[in-house]
Amino acid sequence: MTRIVKKYIEPGEWVVEIPLNKSGDDKEWVGIIDARTPGHYKLRVVTNHKALNTKGRITVKAVVGARANVDIRGVIKILSEAQRTDSFLELRVLMLDAKATAIAEPELEIEANDVRASHAASIGQLDSEQMLYLSSRGLNTKEATDQIVNGWFSV
Repeated sequence: MTRIVKKYIEPGEWVVEIPLNKSGDDKEWVGIIDARTPGHYKLRVVTNHKALNTKGRITVKAVVGARANVDIRGVIKILSEAQRTDSFLELRVLMLDAKATAIAEPELEIEANDVRASHAASIGQLDSEQMLYLSSRGLNTKEATDQIVNGWFSV
């Protein structure tokens, strides 16, 4: 299996294609978006299955701070000749501020009939119980938030 981790820490726009062109290709791609700097972050990730017996695992994790906007679009494409494909797409966003916005939109485009393909997406806030626990251990709000973000980004 080939594993690639890519980090995005400044506002911008990116398109990433993960090609699976040969039978037996097995790739994992992890995207980290740290959007604590204000601005617009737009990522489109396409997993393109073109051959038999391919496997793809795509994960995008984002943290969105004040005055930042994150737009994540993920697509799993499986061509008709890519039978026995196994693919999963996961988009996860952690909102740090009420003035932040996010979109996480997964898509499936499947032409083959012998495949396993699925996706998951979530957008959520900081957990108040985690923050309370960390503050009871002596961490201020910024330190507690940093600990949670570090845990969120662990891959």
